Amino acid sequence: MEVTTEQNSEVGTKTITNELTYAEPLTPEQVRWFYRDGIDKRWIEFCGYDSLRIENAWRNYQSLFSKNDDMTTNLPPIEKIVVKGGMYDVEIDKMKCVSIYCPGEEWEIMRGTWYYDGSWIPLESKQSKVIEEVHLNLFQKQPPGRCTSTCDTPSHSYKILHTEHFPEFHVDWHSINDVILYSEYSHSKFMRSVTSKLGFSKTTGYQLKRSYKVAAVMEDKPHDIDHLVFVVHGIGQKRDTGKIIRNTTSFRDCVDWLKQKYFPNSNYRVEFFPVEWRSSLKLDGDIVDAITPYSVLSIRNLLNTSAMDILYYTSPLYGGEVRAGLQKELNRLYFMFASRHPGWKGKVSILAHSLGCVIVYDIVTGWMGPDTRPPSPETQEVLLQRLQFPIENLFCMGSPLSVFLALRTRTPSNKTDVMPQDLCKRFYNIFHWSDPVAYRMEPLLERGYSKVEPVLIPPYGGVDGQQIEQSLPTMSNADQTFSPTVRKHVMAENEERDESPDMSSRATDKGWSLWGLVRAGWNAKEDASIPLQPEQELAQRLDYVLRASLGRNYLYTVAAHTTYWSNYDVAYFVLTRLFPTLET
Repeated sequence: MEVTTEQNSEVGTKTITNELTYAEPLTPEQVRWFYRDGIDKRWIEFCGYDSLRIENAWRNYQSLFSKNDDMTTNLPPIEKIVVKGGMYDVEIDKMKCVSIYCPGEEWEIMRGTWYYDGSWIPLESKQSKVIEEVHLNLFQKQPPGRCTSTCDTPSHSYKILHTEHFPEFHVDWHSINDVILYSEYSHSKFMRSVTSKLGFSKTTGYQLKRSYKVAAVMEDKPHDIDHLVFVVHGIGQKRDTGKIIRNTTSFRDCVDWLKQKYFPNSNYRVEFFPVEWRSSLKLDGDIVDAITPYSVLSIRNLLNTSAMDILYYTSPLYGGEVRAGLQKELNRLYFMFASRHPGWKGKVSILAHSLGCVIVYDIVTGWMGPDTRPPSPETQEVLLQRLQFPIENLFCMGSPLSVFLALRTRTPSNKTDVMPQDLCKRFYNIFHWSDPVAYRMEPLLERGYSKVEPVLIPPYGGVDGQQIEQSLPTMSNADQTFSPTVRKHVMAENEERDESPDMSSRATDKGWSLWGLVRAGWNAKEDASIPLQPEQELAQRLDYVLRASLGRNYLYTVAAHTTYWSNYDVAYFVLTRLFPTLET
């Protein structure tokens, strides 16, 4: 076998060019391992460093089985392979990739050896295994005197050397470099029949490639983690405990795409940890369910598992338990990470949504609430340790925090009364004009800011609209590079820009009532001048508003409360606040 490689200095990988005269078993560098999460159902390759270690472990695992004819023999425990920069464990015996920090998050893994040309989507392992065995039987180098009739077969000859049938397709070998997959669906059979009658010897199929397009090398590995971001959900997780994982994945995908697009040479690395605090709390047991009438049962179940969380948190009986539950989970995740990364000197931030913003704020500031019963010893102990790590930034999205604060105490006189900098260096209140749950923070500190526009979050990638227009990914170049989730968001972004409302006539004296805020968002003027100056200026701006681009329908107010997870403007804003030097 003759193999040539070309070094790619930009990514530290090798591109393989096959000029084969015979076939040999694939080397670990030619094999690539993939993972598939439960959201996009798409195979994504591991980096070279992870793939090589998984492949070597897999080969050792296979050798153990080959030495044990009796499959019931107890084999030694298989060591887990830590992958994706210390975030996941690969379990070879179960063919799974399991999150270290988020219980319940598991990915299926696959060993890739044969691929569709162009897309480089791997064939399923069972199919690839059969194809690989056939390929080696046809083209593996034979001892002298045992050359088969296929040895001198010219490349790209359409003579069929061998056909292997599968339930949904069959594969034809024309030469060592010409292996074609043909679908067995009825329309494909019809086309083959027509082309055969017309005298054509070959119909359209899918060219298959053996070994991955890029060789796996140990140098292809992620950088060390610079910044941890704990992602905290709001209400509704009792009904769907996997929702925060999906939302975090969606936000992470946006950040990864932006980093690849605008900062490809940056070595900064951020990791987002979903924090699911609701499912572990028992609270009232089943009392609420017991007193719930059967009328309109589906609606009542929805309220019991979502909006009821607000009542639980404002309850003098259960508020402390909610705070203790979230605080315990945050500390658990941090100490678990620290134990696996001794001497780590990075920073920690929190990205919270909706009610989660209120709970995080109360934990950070140590607010105990109007609890009327003494907390359990465990709850009291948890609340008196507070968080065991410093917070760099607190990003609040769709937050009702200012309403909670306004109804609790007198209006604070300055920012230090709300969030002392020794507890959290920067506080960002991010909201959408049409979000019915979100409220401004600045007028709570200085009433004059009710007449001052919140800071407009600029379009991602820069402030020049023409630059943004050119930077948007097209469907042609996003199809193969990015996941279906990213492609869906790209399409939605284009649609939202086309349907953006007229922002030329916003009145500056509109109030901040619920629907007043919504209507103001529909008529917001992005370049509005500040009409009045407050008596006292805040040292740092706190309120940051998104472009009003969801349309005029009242139904959009519901979508606005959850739009943050897939919004590229928010992702870019968070990324450049985590690493301010990126914009310079």
